[in-house]
Amino acid sequence: MRAYTHATVIDATGAAPLRDHTVLVENGTVSAVGPSASIPVPEGAEAVDLTGRYLVPGLTDSHTHSSGTERIIPALYVLNGVTSVREMWGHDEVRGIRDRVEAGDLLGPRWTMAGNLVDGAPSLWDDTITPNPPTVVADAKEARRAVHESKDAGADFVKVYSRIGAESYRALLDEARRIDIPVAGHRSDHVPFVEQVESGQRSFEHVHGLWPALSRDSEAMEAAMDRIRLEPDTHYASWFRQVTEVEWEAANTYGPVESASVFDRMAANETAYCPTLVMHQNLDLPERMRMSDPRLRYMPSYVGQMWAHILDNLYLRGRGTDEAARRRVLFEMRRAVVCAMDDAGVRLLAGTDAQTPGVLPGFSLHEELELMVGAGLSPLRALQTATLEPARFLGRESWSGTVEPGKVADLLILDADPLEDIRNTARIHSVVTRGRHIGPKERADLLAEVERAAAKEG
Repeated sequence: MRAYTHATVIDATGAAPLRDHTVLVENGTVSAVGPSASIPVPEGAEAVDLTGRYLVPGLTDSHTHSSGTERIIPALYVLNGVTSVREMWGHDEVRGIRDRVEAGDLLGPRWTMAGNLVDGAPSLWDDTITPNPPTVVADAKEARRAVHESKDAGADFVKVYSRIGAESYRALLDEARRIDIPVAGHRSDHVPFVEQVESGQRSFEHVHGLWPALSRDSEAMEAAMDRIRLEPDTHYASWFRQVTEVEWEAANTYGPVESASVFDRMAANETAYCPTLVMHQNLDLPERMRMSDPRLRYMPSYVGQMWAHILDNLYLRGRGTDEAARRRVLFEMRRAVVCAMDDAGVRLLAGTDAQTPGVLPGFSLHEELELMVGAGLSPLRALQTATLEPARFLGRESWSGTVEPGKVADLLILDADPLEDIRNTARIHSVVTRGRHIGPKERADLLAEVERAAAKEG
């Protein structure tokens, strides 16, 4: 048993901070939370004095891609206070890592895992080398089969992608409902966004395809999405360029009445949105990205080279000064619409799209929270997008997401108040994962181990 004494507990329920409180942890679970004056340290318990420090729930990154050395990425999540992740492209490598973490052989987060990415024909990734090719479906029969393949692989949900056709999409959602597996992922270019909300897709990722539904001329903007056609060299780069053109026009015909109706439908259907603002910042404003980011010492040296290659070949190819100027405006519009969704009661999930250029596992979730606050959310609401809201979304609110008796002991201990400045979530003193306490010295030692592993990978 361990007693965390004299802490300021920010339990993420929405209640005011609990000053000078003690949190008891026993067998990986929070057993008591109360004023330090009224909760004595049990005999035999290890006391950890947190005077002047802040205790919050462990964080969840709701959009990750975790391919890479097992001694690097899983540990980076936890050592940055990210005790749970939602993996958006499941495959054998990550499933193997998850199993080793669950067995206690590796330090890592709790994983919620997608099946293999399901896209239309041709896929955005057909002409790009990927370690795990997507499942490409061309009709309803293939889409239904893909649902079963995801479930048979042990996936927690089916991940849909941008180019899935209307017939395939509708069949996939129908089959997923029939065998009771959730669907999450991108919006389809070929199905109106509102229809997808009403169909039961649980979450949508990125602020790409949202704009057509919010336009005063949504029918024309949705038709423009449907007309996107992939071009060679490369499919993804051509798609990204065309989507930018549509979203620019749609965002500049933004309709307050139309958007309010869409947000109401999303809230009524409990549809979650994971905006991944840190990813958008890097792609909309690549000049802000630091290829000399000192945190890259925790990643193999090829990662920086990979970022540069992806940026040049998938995102920046053909980008002129006009598009660059438009993207600076679009990024501010993305932040504004995230705030509007929060005001309307749409469930927001903090996610990073880890391993997109400039996005580092674990570290970048703190940047995402800062961007959420910059968009207009309060620090508490931003914190909840990485704690309470993902727990509710994943159906885990009975045992995770807040600091309360009976909840798992996934905790983050900070040296400064995150409600005063959300950037303080990165001022990490120690981490508790599955009840295991990782104090300052052990955390520093484990980060050094990660750095050595990265250097060996080269």
